[in-house]
Amino acid sequence: MDAASLHLVARRLRAIAFVATGNTGRRRIPPSEYAVLEDVALHPGSSIRDITDRTAITQSLVSRIVARFRDQALLTTVPDPADGRRVLVTVEPGVVQEVFRTRGRVPVDFALGAELPHLSPVQQTRVIALLDELVGLIEVPGGSAGAPGSGGPTRTERAAQ
Repeated sequence: MDAASLHLVARRLRAIAFVATGNTGRRRIPPSEYAVLEDVALHPGSSIRDITDRTAITQSLVSRIVARFRDQALLTTVPDPADGRRVLVTVEPGVVQEVFRTRGRVPVDFALGAELPHLSPVQQTRVIALLDELVGLIEVPGGSAGAPGSGGPTRTERAAQ
């Protein structure tokens, strides 16, 4: 696999995740905004520059997203004690519950079928098994039982119970 293929797979997986979560509820969140919110949830106390570096979203857009989410009481910003020109960004606790944990518990079967209709049911099951394995191998934060995006046990873990 090369870097271009990895980016294409990541983009497809993000699309599947958005279908799975429905991105509904009180707050519909565009992918770039969700990426910022997710990054801050995984890295509380981050500076705008840190968020920009990790998400590859332009600093001006990250700044606008953070300001809008701060005004909506989704994020909190405080001055950086080490550098008064910077702010440190944190997700409000209730937002983590609403946006990540609640939506993160939705099974991906339907979304996988909707985004990859050419796959047979057997192939869809195989893709889910491979994704479960990948989560375990690369130790995705919150991938199987904890932080943002946590959906509890994986399909494989549920089947073993």
